[in-house]
Amino acid sequence: MKRLVLLIFGAVAIGLAIFFFTNKTSTKTETSVTRARTVVPISDTSLANDTPSTMIYEDDSVLVSLIPLQSDETVLNTLSVDFDGDGYDDQINAVKKSTTPYIVLLVGLYNPFRSQYDRTEELITEIMQPQTFTYTCMDITGTHQNALIYSGVAEDTSSIMKIYLPQKNGTEFNLKIIGDFCSDGTIFIQQMDRYDSYETQRATGTSFPVWVYSSDNSRGNDTLDQLQTMYSWNPQQKQYVKTSENRITETRIATKEIQRIQDGTVETFVNHLDGLWYKIGSTANDIRYLFFNSEDNEIIFQTDDSQEVYNWVTNTLRRNGMYISAVNSSIANLTRRIDISLSSADEIKIRNQDDVQMTISESNLWDGQYKKQTSKTVLQTQPKTSPSIIDILEKQEEWQTEKGIKLTFAKGSYTMNNQKGRTTSISCGSYSILQIDGLAGEPFYNHDTYTFDIEKDSSGEPTLITLIPVTVTPVTVVATSFSPIQLKPVLKTE
Repeated sequence: MKRLVLLIFGAVAIGLAIFFFTNKTSTKTETSVTRARTVVPISDTSLANDTPSTMIYEDDSVLVSLIPLQSDETVLNTLSVDFDGDGYDDQINAVKKSTTPYIVLLVGLYNPFRSQYDRTEELITEIMQPQTFTYTCMDITGTHQNALIYSGVAEDTSSIMKIYLPQKNGTEFNLKIIGDFCSDGTIFIQQMDRYDSYETQRATGTSFPVWVYSSDNSRGNDTLDQLQTMYSWNPQQKQYVKTSENRITETRIATKEIQRIQDGTVETFVNHLDGLWYKIGSTANDIRYLFFNSEDNEIIFQTDDSQEVYNWVTNTLRRNGMYISAVNSSIANLTRRIDISLSSADEIKIRNQDDVQMTISESNLWDGQYKKQTSKTVLQTQPKTSPSIIDILEKQEEWQTEKGIKLTFAKGSYTMNNQKGRTTSISCGSYSILQIDGLAGEPFYNHDTYTFDIEKDSSGEPTLITLIPVTVTPVTVVATSFSPIQLKPVLKTE
Protein backbone atom coordinates (compact mmCIF):
# COMPACT_ATOMS: atom_id res chain seq x y z
CA MET A 1 0.00 0.00 0.00
CA LYS A 2 2.80 2.40 0.89
CA ARG A 3 4.51 1.65 -2.41
CA LEU A 4 1.29 2.39 -4.31
CA VAL A 5 0.98 5.79 -2.62
CA LEU A 6 4.54 6.67 -3.59
CA LEU A 7 3.88 5.70 -7.22
CA ILE A 8 0.72 7.85 -7.37
CA PHE A 9 2.54 10.82 -5.81
CA GLY A 10 5.41 10.50 -8.33
CA ALA A 11 3.00 10.36 -11.28
CA VAL A 12 1.21 13.52 -10.11
CA ALA A 13 4.52 15.36 -9.65
CA ILE A 14 5.67 14.44 -13.19
CA GLY A 15 2.32 15.58 -14.64
CA LEU A 16 2.51 18.96 -12.91
CA ALA A 17 6.08 19.48 -14.13
CA ILE A 18 5.07 18.75 -17.73
CA PHE A 19 2.09 21.15 -17.45
CA PHE A 20 4.11 24.10 -16.13
CA PHE A 21 6.92 23.55 -18.66
CA THR A 22 4.46 23.43 -21.59
CA ASN A 23 2.61 26.54 -20.40
CA LYS A 24 5.85 28.52 -20.01
CA THR A 25 7.08 27.54 -23.48
CA SER A 26 3.73 28.51 -25.02
CA THR A 27 3.86 31.92 -23.33
CA LYS A 28 7.34 32.63 -24.64
CA THR A 29 6.36 31.61 -28.15
CA GLU A 30 3.29 33.82 -28.13
CA THR A 31 5.10 36.93 -26.90
CA SER A 32 7.79 36.56 -29.54
CA VAL A 33 5.31 36.92 -32.42
CA THR A 34 5.72 40.25 -34.23
CA ARG A 35 2.32 41.84 -34.83
CA ALA A 36 1.42 44.51 -37.38
CA ARG A 37 1.01 47.88 -35.68
CA THR A 38 -1.99 50.16 -35.99
CA VAL A 39 -1.74 53.74 -37.22
CA VAL A 40 -2.69 56.14 -34.42
CA PRO A 41 -3.52 59.68 -35.59
CA ILE A 42 -2.74 62.64 -33.32
CA SER A 43 -5.48 65.25 -33.65
CA ASP A 44 -5.37 68.80 -32.38
CA THR A 45 -8.53 69.82 -30.60
CA SER A 46 -7.56 73.46 -30.27
CA LEU A 47 -8.67 76.05 -32.80
CA ALA A 48 -5.54 78.10 -32.15
CA ASN A 49 -3.23 75.34 -33.34
CA ASP A 50 -3.17 75.26 -37.14
CA THR A 51 -0.79 72.31 -37.46
CA PRO A 52 -2.38 69.39 -39.38
CA SER A 53 -2.69 66.07 -37.60
CA THR A 54 0.20 63.69 -38.07
CA MET A 55 0.62 59.96 -37.66
CA ILE A 56 2.78 58.00 -35.27
CA TYR A 57 3.45 54.30 -35.22
CA GLU A 58 4.21 51.79 -32.54
CA ASP A 59 6.61 49.97 -34.84
CA ASP A 60 7.77 51.48 -38.12
CA SER A 61 9.70 48.34 -39.05
CA VAL A 62 6.56 46.27 -39.74
CA LEU A 63 4.20 47.10 -42.60
CA VAL A 64 1.77 44.28 -43.29
CA SER A 65 -0.73 44.74 -46.11
CA LEU A 66 -3.74 42.47 -45.77
CA ILE A 67 -5.00 43.80 -49.09
CA PRO A 68 -3.69 41.97 -52.19
CA LEU A 69 -1.01 44.16 -53.81
CA GLN A 70 0.08 44.45 -57.41
CA SER A 71 3.70 43.90 -58.41
CA ASP A 72 4.43 47.63 -58.81
CA GLU A 73 2.98 48.73 -55.46
CA THR A 74 4.98 49.60 -52.34
CA VAL A 75 3.27 50.08 -48.98
CA LEU A 76 3.90 53.40 -47.22
CA ASN A 77 1.38 53.21 -44.35
CA THR A 78 -1.44 50.97 -43.14
CA LEU A 79 -4.60 51.81 -41.20
CA SER A 80 -6.99 49.27 -39.63
CA VAL A 81 -10.53 50.52 -38.92
CA ASP A 82 -14.16 49.41 -39.33
CA PHE A 83 -14.73 51.58 -42.39
CA ASP A 84 -18.06 50.21 -43.68
CA GLY A 85 -19.70 49.71 -40.26
CA ASP A 86 -20.22 45.94 -40.47
CA GLY A 87 -18.40 45.20 -37.23
CA TYR A 88 -15.23 43.89 -38.88
CA ASP A 89 -11.96 45.81 -39.13
CA ASP A 90 -11.08 46.81 -42.68
CA GLN A 91 -7.74 48.12 -43.94
CA ILE A 92 -6.81 51.32 -45.79
CA ASN A 93 -3.26 51.45 -47.12
CA ALA A 94 -1.18 54.25 -48.65
CA VAL A 95 0.97 52.91 -51.48
CA LYS A 96 3.32 54.13 -54.20
CA LYS A 97 2.85 52.85 -57.76
CA SER A 98 5.27 52.98 -60.68
CA THR A 99 2.47 54.14 -63.00
CA THR A 100 1.83 57.41 -61.14
CA PRO A 101 3.95 59.78 -59.03
CA TYR A 102 1.04 60.43 -56.69
CA ILE A 103 0.26 58.55 -53.48
CA VAL A 104 -2.60 56.07 -53.86
CA LEU A 105 -5.02 54.96 -51.11
CA LEU A 106 -6.27 51.35 -51.30
CA VAL A 107 -9.49 50.44 -49.47
CA GLY A 108 -9.75 46.78 -48.55
CA LEU A 109 -13.02 45.60 -46.95
CA TYR A 110 -12.97 42.44 -44.87
CA ASN A 111 -15.10 39.60 -46.27
CA PRO A 112 -16.14 37.37 -43.33
CA PHE A 113 -17.45 34.61 -45.61
CA ARG A 114 -14.10 34.17 -47.32
CA SER A 115 -11.96 35.39 -44.38
CA GLN A 116 -9.97 37.77 -46.58
CA TYR A 117 -9.72 41.43 -47.52
CA ASP A 118 -11.30 42.39 -50.85
CA ARG A 119 -9.56 45.13 -52.79
CA THR A 120 -12.57 47.43 -53.09
CA GLU A 121 -11.51 50.99 -53.97
CA GLU A 122 -8.40 52.72 -55.35
CA LEU A 123 -8.12 56.46 -54.70
CA ILE A 124 -5.37 58.51 -56.42
CA THR A 125 -4.49 61.62 -54.41
CA GLU A 126 -2.91 64.88 -55.60
CA ILE A 127 0.08 64.49 -53.25
CA MET A 128 3.52 63.20 -54.25
CA GLN A 129 5.68 63.57 -51.13
CA PRO A 130 5.00 61.08 -48.28
CA GLN A 131 6.54 63.54 -45.79
CA THR A 132 3.59 65.93 -46.26
CA PHE A 133 0.87 63.27 -46.52
CA THR A 134 -1.45 62.20 -43.68
CA TYR A 135 -4.68 60.24 -43.64
CA THR A 136 -7.06 58.90 -41.01
CA CYS A 137 -10.65 57.81 -40.38
CA MET A 138 -13.00 59.49 -37.92
CA ASP A 139 -16.67 60.22 -37.37
CA ILE A 140 -16.44 63.83 -38.48
CA THR A 141 -20.19 64.20 -39.16
CA GLY A 142 -21.36 62.87 -35.79
CA THR A 143 -23.53 60.20 -37.43
CA HIS A 144 -21.49 57.19 -36.22
CA GLN A 145 -20.08 56.70 -39.69
CA ASN A 146 -16.34 56.81 -40.25
CA ALA A 147 -15.12 59.18 -42.97
CA LEU A 148 -11.81 58.84 -44.82
CA ILE A 149 -9.78 62.05 -44.58
CA TYR A 150 -6.46 62.77 -46.25
CA SER A 151 -4.39 65.95 -46.45
CA GLY A 152 -1.02 67.11 -47.71
CA VAL A 153 0.84 69.53 -49.97
CA ALA A 154 0.28 69.44 -53.73
CA GLU A 155 2.84 70.10 -56.47
CA ASP A 156 2.03 73.82 -56.57
CA THR A 157 2.66 74.00 -52.76
CA SER A 158 -1.04 74.48 -51.99
CA SER A 159 -2.61 72.64 -49.04
CA ILE A 160 -5.11 69.90 -49.87
CA MET A 161 -7.75 68.18 -47.72
CA LYS A 162 -10.46 65.79 -48.96
CA ILE A 163 -13.14 63.96 -46.99
CA TYR A 164 -14.99 60.85 -48.23
CA LEU A 165 -17.93 58.90 -46.81
CA PRO A 166 -18.34 55.20 -47.68
CA GLN A 167 -21.57 54.22 -49.43
CA LYS A 168 -22.64 50.59 -49.58
CA ASN A 169 -25.67 49.33 -51.48
CA GLY A 170 -25.75 45.57 -51.45
CA THR A 171 -22.57 44.43 -53.13
CA GLU A 172 -21.84 47.89 -54.59
CA PHE A 173 -19.41 50.12 -52.72
CA ASN A 174 -18.18 53.62 -53.54
CA LEU A 175 -16.76 56.72 -51.91
CA LYS A 176 -18.77 59.96 -51.86
CA ILE A 177 -16.75 63.13 -51.48
CA ILE A 178 -18.30 65.44 -48.87
CA GLY A 179 -15.47 67.93 -48.45
CA ASP A 180 -12.94 69.24 -51.00
CA PHE A 181 -10.63 71.99 -49.76
CA CYS A 182 -7.62 73.68 -51.34
CA SER A 183 -5.77 76.73 -50.03
CA ASP A 184 -2.44 78.52 -50.03
CA GLY A 185 -2.70 78.57 -46.23
CA THR A 186 -3.68 76.14 -43.47
CA ILE A 187 -6.58 73.66 -43.45
CA PHE A 188 -7.54 71.80 -40.28
CA ILE A 189 -10.43 70.07 -38.50
CA GLN A 190 -11.60 71.42 -35.14
CA GLN A 191 -12.54 68.47 -32.96
CA MET A 192 -15.18 69.25 -30.34
CA ASP A 193 -16.53 67.51 -27.24
CA ARG A 194 -19.63 65.34 -27.65
CA TYR A 195 -22.28 64.47 -25.05
CA ASP A 196 -22.25 61.13 -23.26
CA SER A 197 -25.42 60.16 -25.11
CA TYR A 198 -23.37 60.02 -28.30
CA GLU A 199 -21.56 56.95 -26.98
CA THR A 200 -24.10 55.41 -24.61
CA GLN A 201 -27.33 55.94 -26.57
CA ARG A 202 -25.90 56.07 -30.09
CA ALA A 203 -27.38 59.57 -30.47
CA THR A 204 -26.19 61.94 -33.21
CA GLY A 205 -23.20 63.94 -32.05
CA THR A 206 -21.81 67.36 -32.85
CA SER A 207 -20.17 67.52 -36.28
CA PHE A 208 -16.64 68.87 -36.56
CA PRO A 209 -16.14 72.09 -38.57
CA VAL A 210 -13.32 72.54 -41.08
CA TRP A 211 -11.32 75.78 -40.98
CA VAL A 212 -9.54 77.11 -44.06
CA TYR A 213 -7.05 79.99 -44.00
CA SER A 214 -6.26 81.57 -47.37
CA SER A 215 -4.76 84.76 -48.76
CA ASP A 216 -7.11 87.67 -49.39
CA ASN A 217 -6.14 89.14 -52.76
CA SER A 218 -9.16 91.43 -53.07
CA ARG A 219 -6.94 94.42 -52.15
CA GLY A 220 -3.99 93.41 -54.32
CA ASN A 221 -1.36 90.70 -54.27
CA ASP A 222 0.99 92.63 -51.96
CA THR A 223 -1.27 92.48 -48.90
CA LEU A 224 -0.85 89.83 -46.21
CA ASP A 225 -4.54 89.89 -45.23
CA GLN A 226 -6.08 86.44 -44.75
CA LEU A 227 -9.55 84.96 -45.02
CA GLN A 228 -10.67 82.66 -42.22
CA THR A 229 -13.45 80.45 -43.59
CA MET A 230 -15.47 77.88 -41.66
CA TYR A 231 -17.18 74.94 -43.39
CA SER A 232 -19.86 72.96 -41.53
CA TRP A 233 -21.63 69.67 -42.20
CA ASN A 234 -25.06 70.09 -43.82
CA PRO A 235 -27.19 66.95 -43.24
CA GLN A 236 -29.71 67.91 -45.92
CA GLN A 237 -27.13 68.49 -48.67
CA LYS A 238 -24.82 65.80 -47.24
CA GLN A 239 -21.89 68.10 -47.92
CA TYR A 240 -19.62 70.50 -46.09
CA VAL A 241 -20.78 74.03 -46.93
CA LYS A 242 -19.40 77.48 -46.13
CA THR A 243 -21.03 78.96 -43.03
CA SER A 244 -18.82 81.92 -42.11
CA GLU A 245 -15.93 83.99 -43.42
CA ASN A 246 -13.82 86.56 -41.58
CA ARG A 247 -11.00 88.79 -42.76
CA ILE A 248 -7.85 88.88 -40.65
CA THR A 249 -5.89 92.04 -41.41
CA GLU A 250 -2.17 92.15 -42.06
CA THR A 251 -1.66 94.24 -38.92
CA ARG A 252 -3.29 91.63 -36.69
CA ILE A 253 -1.31 88.82 -38.30
CA ALA A 254 1.99 90.67 -38.03
CA THR A 255 1.40 91.69 -34.40
CA LYS A 256 0.47 88.14 -33.42
CA GLU A 257 3.50 86.68 -35.21
CA ILE A 258 5.94 89.17 -33.65
CA GLN A 259 4.53 88.42 -30.20
CA ARG A 260 5.06 84.72 -30.85
CA ILE A 261 8.69 85.24 -31.96
CA GLN A 262 9.46 87.48 -28.96
CA ASP A 263 8.14 85.18 -26.26
CA GLY A 264 11.29 85.66 -24.17
CA THR A 265 12.96 82.34 -24.99
CA VAL A 266 16.18 81.84 -26.95
CA GLU A 267 14.82 78.73 -28.69
CA THR A 268 11.88 80.56 -30.32
CA PHE A 269 14.03 83.36 -31.71
CA VAL A 270 16.70 80.93 -32.93
CA ASN A 271 14.04 78.82 -34.67
CA HIS A 272 12.81 81.97 -36.38
CA LEU A 273 16.33 82.78 -37.60
CA ASP A 274 16.92 79.28 -38.99
CA GLY A 275 16.99 79.33 -42.78
CA LEU A 276 18.07 81.57 -45.63
CA TRP A 277 17.87 85.39 -45.54
CA TYR A 278 18.73 87.69 -48.45
CA LYS A 279 19.80 91.31 -48.27
CA ILE A 280 17.17 93.74 -49.47
CA GLY A 281 18.38 95.84 -52.39
CA SER A 282 20.81 93.20 -53.69
CA THR A 283 21.47 93.30 -57.41
CA ALA A 284 22.35 90.46 -59.75
CA ASN A 285 26.04 91.45 -59.44
CA ASP A 286 25.98 91.82 -55.65
CA ILE A 287 23.88 89.07 -54.12
CA ARG A 288 24.34 88.70 -50.37
CA TYR A 289 22.56 86.29 -48.11
CA LEU A 290 22.91 84.73 -44.68
CA PHE A 291 22.14 81.16 -43.75
CA PHE A 292 21.48 80.43 -40.06
CA ASN A 293 21.89 76.76 -39.18
CA SER A 294 21.36 76.25 -35.45
CA GLU A 295 21.42 72.45 -35.74
CA ASP A 296 25.06 72.48 -36.91
CA ASN A 297 25.91 75.72 -35.04
CA GLU A 298 26.86 77.53 -38.26
CA ILE A 299 26.24 80.91 -39.85
CA ILE A 300 27.16 81.17 -43.52
CA PHE A 301 27.82 84.53 -45.24
CA GLN A 302 27.42 83.91 -48.96
CA THR A 303 27.82 85.98 -52.11
CA ASP A 304 27.57 85.00 -55.74
CA ASP A 305 31.15 83.67 -55.88
CA SER A 306 32.28 83.10 -52.27
CA GLN A 307 31.16 82.13 -48.82
CA GLU A 308 32.40 82.43 -45.23
CA VAL A 309 31.46 79.85 -42.62
CA TYR A 310 31.32 80.92 -38.98
CA ASN A 311 30.82 78.68 -35.96
CA TRP A 312 27.83 79.85 -33.92
CA VAL A 313 29.29 80.11 -30.39
CA THR A 314 26.96 82.10 -28.11
CA ASN A 315 23.73 84.07 -28.32
CA THR A 316 22.08 86.53 -25.93
CA LEU A 317 18.53 87.86 -26.13
CA ARG A 318 17.87 91.58 -25.95
CA ARG A 319 14.69 93.66 -26.05
CA ASN A 320 13.80 93.21 -29.74
CA GLY A 321 16.54 90.96 -31.03
CA MET A 322 19.65 88.97 -30.25
CA TYR A 323 23.44 89.28 -30.02
CA ILE A 324 25.37 86.40 -31.58
CA SER A 325 29.08 85.69 -31.22
CA ALA A 326 30.62 83.60 -34.02
CA VAL A 327 34.14 82.43 -34.90
CA ASN A 328 35.45 82.00 -38.44
CA SER A 329 35.88 78.28 -39.14
CA SER A 330 39.11 78.90 -41.11
CA ILE A 331 40.65 81.74 -39.04
CA ALA A 332 40.30 80.88 -35.36
CA ASN A 333 41.15 84.39 -34.09
CA LEU A 334 38.55 86.09 -36.31
CA THR A 335 35.46 86.68 -34.17
CA ARG A 336 32.33 88.34 -35.52
CA ARG A 337 29.68 89.84 -33.27
CA ILE A 338 26.29 90.03 -34.98
CA ASP A 339 23.61 92.41 -33.72
CA ILE A 340 20.18 91.27 -34.96
CA SER A 341 17.06 93.43 -34.63
CA LEU A 342 13.57 92.19 -35.51
CA SER A 343 12.02 94.68 -37.96
CA SER A 344 8.90 92.66 -38.84
CA ALA A 345 7.71 89.08 -38.90
CA ASP A 346 9.86 88.26 -41.94
CA GLU A 347 12.51 90.99 -41.86
CA ILE A 348 15.58 91.61 -39.67
CA LYS A 349 18.27 94.28 -39.42
CA ILE A 350 21.88 93.07 -39.27
CA ARG A 351 24.94 94.93 -37.94
CA ASN A 352 28.32 93.15 -37.88
CA GLN A 353 31.55 93.87 -36.03
CA ASP A 354 34.80 91.93 -36.55
CA ASP A 355 37.18 91.66 -33.62
CA VAL A 356 40.74 91.34 -34.97
CA GLN A 357 42.10 94.67 -33.62
CA MET A 358 41.92 96.27 -37.06
CA THR A 359 39.38 97.90 -39.33
CA ILE A 360 37.81 95.58 -41.93
CA SER A 361 35.47 97.34 -44.31
CA GLU A 362 34.18 94.02 -45.67
CA SER A 363 32.05 93.43 -42.57
CA ASN A 364 30.17 96.68 -43.23
CA LEU A 365 28.99 95.31 -46.57
CA TRP A 366 26.93 92.73 -44.68
CA ASP A 367 25.10 95.38 -42.64
CA GLY A 368 21.52 96.15 -43.66
CA GLN A 369 17.99 94.83 -43.88
CA TYR A 370 17.41 91.12 -44.66
CA LYS A 371 14.24 89.34 -45.67
CA LYS A 372 13.58 85.67 -45.12
CA GLN A 373 13.38 83.44 -48.16
CA THR A 374 10.12 81.55 -48.53
CA SER A 375 8.70 79.61 -51.45
CA LYS A 376 6.51 82.63 -52.27
CA THR A 377 9.41 85.10 -52.40
CA VAL A 378 11.40 82.92 -54.80
CA LEU A 379 9.06 81.00 -57.06
CA GLN A 380 5.61 81.82 -58.32
CA THR A 381 3.42 79.83 -60.66
CA GLN A 382 3.86 80.52 -64.35
CA PRO A 383 1.34 83.10 -65.62
CA LYS A 384 -1.41 81.62 -67.80
CA THR A 385 -1.47 84.54 -70.24
CA SER A 386 1.01 82.86 -72.61
CA PRO A 387 1.86 79.23 -73.43
CA SER A 388 4.37 77.77 -70.99
CA ILE A 389 7.45 75.85 -72.02
CA ILE A 390 5.63 72.64 -71.07
CA ASP A 391 2.76 73.47 -73.44
CA ILE A 392 5.28 73.98 -76.25
CA LEU A 393 7.11 70.73 -75.50
CA GLU A 394 3.93 68.68 -75.23
CA LYS A 395 2.49 70.07 -78.47
CA GLN A 396 5.24 68.29 -80.44
CA GLU A 397 4.96 64.49 -80.51
CA GLU A 398 8.69 63.84 -80.20
CA TRP A 399 11.96 65.72 -79.66
CA GLN A 400 15.58 64.80 -80.31
CA THR A 401 18.79 66.00 -78.64
CA GLU A 402 22.02 66.88 -80.44
CA LYS A 403 23.25 63.38 -79.47
CA GLY A 404 20.30 61.70 -81.14
CA ILE A 405 18.42 60.81 -77.93
CA LYS A 406 14.63 61.00 -78.40
CA LEU A 407 12.21 62.37 -75.81
CA THR A 408 8.45 62.71 -75.48
CA PHE A 409 6.54 65.12 -73.22
CA ALA A 410 2.92 64.52 -72.19
CA LYS A 411 0.63 65.30 -69.24
CA GLY A 412 3.33 66.95 -67.13
CA SER A 413 5.85 64.15 -67.54
CA TYR A 414 8.66 63.11 -69.87
CA THR A 415 10.01 59.83 -71.25
CA MET A 416 13.63 59.37 -72.40
CA ASN A 417 14.69 55.81 -73.22
CA ASN A 418 13.66 53.87 -70.09
CA GLN A 419 13.78 56.95 -67.86
CA LYS A 420 10.61 58.78 -66.80
CA GLY A 421 9.99 61.90 -64.75
CA ARG A 422 7.91 64.98 -64.03
CA THR A 423 8.09 68.45 -65.59
CA THR A 424 7.10 71.73 -63.93
CA SER A 425 7.03 75.28 -65.30
CA ILE A 426 7.72 78.09 -62.81
CA SER A 427 9.00 81.66 -62.82
CA CYS A 428 11.70 83.48 -60.83
CA GLY A 429 11.39 87.23 -61.33
CA SER A 430 11.72 87.83 -65.07
CA TYR A 431 13.07 84.31 -65.70
CA SER A 432 11.00 81.35 -66.81
CA ILE A 433 12.23 78.06 -65.35
CA LEU A 434 11.73 74.46 -66.47
CA GLN A 435 12.06 71.90 -63.66
CA ILE A 436 12.67 68.29 -64.76
CA ASP A 437 12.77 65.55 -62.10
CA GLY A 438 13.36 61.84 -62.63
CA LEU A 439 10.91 59.56 -60.81
CA ALA A 440 13.56 57.01 -59.86
CA GLY A 441 15.91 59.68 -58.49
CA GLU A 442 18.22 59.90 -61.49
CA PRO A 443 18.76 63.48 -62.74
CA PHE A 444 17.79 64.55 -66.23
CA TYR A 445 21.10 65.01 -68.09
CA ASN A 446 22.92 65.45 -64.73
CA HIS A 447 20.76 68.46 -63.84
CA ASP A 448 17.12 69.34 -63.16
CA THR A 449 16.64 73.15 -63.45
CA TYR A 450 16.83 75.07 -66.75
CA THR A 451 16.09 78.35 -68.42
CA PHE A 452 15.53 78.12 -72.14
CA ASP A 453 15.80 79.86 -75.49
CA ILE A 454 13.31 79.11 -78.27
CA GLU A 455 13.99 79.62 -82.00
CA LYS A 456 10.93 79.71 -84.24
CA ASP A 457 10.26 79.66 -87.96
CA SER A 458 8.19 82.19 -89.90
CA SER A 459 4.95 80.47 -88.90
CA GLY A 460 5.80 80.65 -85.21
CA GLU A 461 6.55 76.95 -84.77
CA PRO A 462 9.62 76.09 -82.64
CA THR A 463 12.61 74.77 -84.59
CA LEU A 464 15.15 74.63 -81.75
CA ILE A 465 14.88 74.81 -77.95
CA THR A 466 18.08 75.31 -75.97
CA LEU A 467 17.87 74.27 -72.30
CA ILE A 468 20.40 76.19 -70.17
CA PRO A 469 21.24 74.58 -66.76
CA VAL A 470 20.91 77.11 -63.92
CA THR A 471 20.77 77.37 -60.13
CA VAL A 472 17.95 79.36 -58.55
CA THR A 473 18.85 81.90 -55.84
CA PRO A 474 16.45 84.04 -53.77
CA VAL A 475 16.63 86.97 -56.22
CA THR A 476 17.88 85.62 -59.56
CA VAL A 477 19.16 82.56 -61.44
CA VAL A 478 22.83 81.69 -61.96
CA ALA A 479 24.22 79.64 -64.87
CA THR A 480 26.06 76.43 -63.99
CA SER A 481 29.06 74.70 -65.57
CA PHE A 482 26.87 72.04 -67.23
CA SER A 483 26.54 72.13 -71.02
CA PRO A 484 23.27 73.35 -72.58
CA ILE A 485 20.93 70.80 -74.18
CA GLN A 486 19.51 71.40 -77.65
CA LEU A 487 16.14 69.92 -78.56
CA LYS A 488 14.85 69.71 -82.13
CA PRO A 489 11.37 68.51 -83.11
CA VAL A 490 11.31 65.15 -84.87
CA LEU A 491 9.56 65.64 -88.19
CA LYS A 492 7.02 63.09 -89.30
CA THR A 493 7.95 60.97 -92.31
CA GLU A 494 5.24 60.20 -94.85
